[in-house]
Amino acid sequence: MEVKALQSRIAGKVTVATDAGYEDLRRELIWNQLTPMRYPQVVVQVASEQDVVEAVRFARRQNMKISVRGGGHSWVGFFLCNGSLLIDLGQLNRVAIDHQTRTATIQPAVTGQALNQRLAPHGLAFPVGHCQTVPMSGYLLNGGLGWNWNTWGPACFSVEAANVVLADGNLVVANQEQHADLLWAIRGAGPGFFGVVTQYVLKLYPMPRAITTSIYYYPLERIEEVGAWAEEIAGQLPPEVELTMFCAQAPSAFAEECRFNKGFVCMLCATGFFDTSDEAAAILSLLETCPVISNCLGKDVNQPTIMAALLDMGGRFWPELHRCLADTLWSNSSPEQQLAAVRDAFLQGPSEKSLALCAFSTGGEHRVAVRPDAAFSMTARTLLLCYALWERPEDDDANRAWHRETIVALNRFAVGYYVGESDIIEEPVRAERSFAPANWQRLQALRRTYDPDGLFNGHFGTG
Repeated sequence: MEVKALQSRIAGKVTVATDAGYEDLRRELIWNQLTPMRYPQVVVQVASEQDVVEAVRFARRQNMKISVRGGGHSWVGFFLCNGSLLIDLGQLNRVAIDHQTRTATIQPAVTGQALNQRLAPHGLAFPVGHCQTVPMSGYLLNGGLGWNWNTWGPACFSVEAANVVLADGNLVVANQEQHADLLWAIRGAGPGFFGVVTQYVLKLYPMPRAITTSIYYYPLERIEEVGAWAEEIAGQLPPEVELTMFCAQAPSAFAEECRFNKGFVCMLCATGFFDTSDEAAAILSLLETCPVISNCLGKDVNQPTIMAALLDMGGRFWPELHRCLADTLWSNSSPEQQLAAVRDAFLQGPSEKSLALCAFSTGGEHRVAVRPDAAFSMTARTLLLCYALWERPEDDDANRAWHRETIVALNRFAVGYYVGESDIIEEPVRAERSFAPANWQRLQALRRTYDPDGLFNGHFGTG
């Protein structure tokens, strides 16, 4: 293998499986402390776009499969593939803002937090991920269900152009004028995308001037009643309101009241992206109509909230340096039934750090529709997400078993999945069920066109 020749042609670093530092590097590449037992043969930590070109051409000459790490936040570590050449984009993190055209040009490893920090002085916004440390590359390719997604849409809808290194080693620009089919695929193809995106051009939005959050805490035994009522009001709320229910650890103020529920609480959170505080207060007052509000343990109503504070809140739900399992499902079933199943499962769970949430589609017929120019195509009335979070390796077996049993119990509610946070390694069929049938077929056809030799690892189980 001509590894030394590759190293001489790039500014980045090449590490092979026999190098002394290989295992430490492999573990550092994924944020999840539950590191998969899969081993790339070569890791190329690129320092430039040209490095990516050289790495792809090298892999082609050596007949090696390619996997791509955008930022390493994939909980299941899709990019760790046995025997592959792994292209690590983690050093590509430049950002350029054009406030006149309201666009941002970013490299793959830019985090949502870093992008927001650059946008805030310009009064601009983007639907970044709820967890502040999520890099943009995999997030965008997966669809990107970020803040205010009922209004701004999945983040991939706001990708206007991208630089892509193809399987033949050529660098192309994908936009509406050239390689429009590639742009369509970039908007939601997920980890099976058949190229390396080295740069994105993003459409930006005016930052709402009165982002406002109201949070209500209910005893866990009320989660069914609150869920049934939340489904009713979701259709009455405008798309500017993000409505979510959580099953999570109670704040210390309510810990004593929740101790019989293993410390878990039902949390109803509504964030409104408005331009006046009066409008926000008037619309969020609908949350006061919950039929069991007299059982509310406490509430924090109509709090002015900047985007940075929203990202901080997400960071508390998904802490670093933990072991994690996750899965998601789109559903049109009653949230009352879904949340009852969640409650029952969490009362039997081994970890008090685990978390579930149910996100509602608001805005009724006026919410953002899936556009025909995007691979992203699976939605429903609710998105249910379930995470097992723990710290000690000796608790792995118990948490794995619990999470697997919980997801099996919830699967009866699923009409499809979100490819970015579903275990398509253990359950490959979930990849196909993350897309409308026509979109899935088009993705496979484009893959055969742009990568006829299958150089890039596709969705697991699909070639």
